[in-house]
Amino acid sequence: MKQEQYLFIENTLRELSLYIHNCRVEEEKERFKKLFSVVHTEQALPMQSNVALKLKRKKQNCQVWTAKEINEMPYLKDLKYRITKDGIHQFRYRRDGYNISFNSKSFDVAKKKAYDFIKSLKTIIQNSADVAYGKTLDYVAQAWINLKKAHSDKHTWYSYEGIYENHIKPIFGKRSVKSILPLDLQPFFDKLFEEKGRTCESAKIVMNGIFKYAMANRLCTTNPMDGVIIEKHFRTPGKTLTAEQLSRFKAKMSLEGKYGLAGLIILYTGIRGAELCSLTFDWAAGTFAVKNAKLKKSQKSNPDNLYRTVPIFPALYKLKDRIQSEDWIISPTRLTNKFKLHWSENTVKDLRHTFSSKARESGIDNELVNVWMGHAPGTNLTANTYTHFSMEFQIEQAKKMIDY
Repeated sequence: MKQEQYLFIENTLRELSLYIHNCRVEEEKERFKKLFSVVHTEQALPMQSNVALKLKRKKQNCQVWTAKEINEMPYLKDLKYRITKDGIHQFRYRRDGYNISFNSKSFDVAKKKAYDFIKSLKTIIQNSADVAYGKTLDYVAQAWINLKKAHSDKHTWYSYEGIYENHIKPIFGKRSVKSILPLDLQPFFDKLFEEKGRTCESAKIVMNGIFKYAMANRLCTTNPMDGVIIEKHFRTPGKTLTAEQLSRFKAKMSLEGKYGLAGLIILYTGIRGAELCSLTFDWAAGTFAVKNAKLKKSQKSNPDNLYRTVPIFPALYKLKDRIQSEDWIISPTRLTNKFKLHWSENTVKDLRHTFSSKARESGIDNELVNVWMGHAPGTNLTANTYTHFSMEFQIEQAKKMIDY
């Protein structure tokens, strides 16, 4: 046989084999359809693999929710959306032990039902996760505050407790200490700094204390406050009354009765407004005594620190008759509020600053001025340890006070 005939026969056999194979494939398809009773219609979708179906459903869900909604609540991705044969819009959630669907003829109504459910579920899951994940911030904070109550001054822990209850607890109280990151804390402190700079500084101290206490108890391994940047709040320094203001202040206060006399006493003693109620005079000895309003708890254990005795300054002798005959005892809160009504240019603290400035202008040693005002000692360790001013020396130094 010729070569052309061989090629013809080979091609014919190949085509015949392909035809038989195609016939068998069609027969298998028909047998499969009959076996599983699959009825194909013109609207039927072509067969897809499981992977293809999952990708299609994922794409369909993404089209239902906006990117903003998914960013706010990622749990929305777990909802499966479909339209039933009856034209009902359906959202199904089958996770975390739930098997629930939200149906409506209106797409918007069904979507809102599903959205509200996920919104409430997010809170439930977060709270349960926090408890399972570790101790909540509130749990640690209460333990830390109780520790402060036992080892700190009342004013200190009371202030910390107020800062925590009013600013920190509403935002982070139910969160686990392990779940709180610098990324969560930075926006909180930025906003608080804009609204209340001084409160922001106090909140920083509180949060640092809470997280360090949590680390000490192995409830977290790092302090997220280390990654938070907080600008330093600039506190307005106290003002010293000018010579012109002092002249007007003394003239006005001499006519203001009880509150005017209280203002003049603070101006010429340098005491705190909170110390006025405990002030007593010993005119025979030439001294006055006052209970220290600012003491650490460790300092209160020493009875010698509770009161300080200070020499009576020359200007006070001019007020002796009024001090002995008139009422000038006023509570700190009432004094602060009423003082503004009688003198709006300055605060009670400014009177104390004025006394301090005038004492230093008179050439009196800074350490002695600190003693008179109840300030903490300076940084000189030798002076703090060995220097004790006798009352005779203090009285002599008090005579140096310039007349203001």
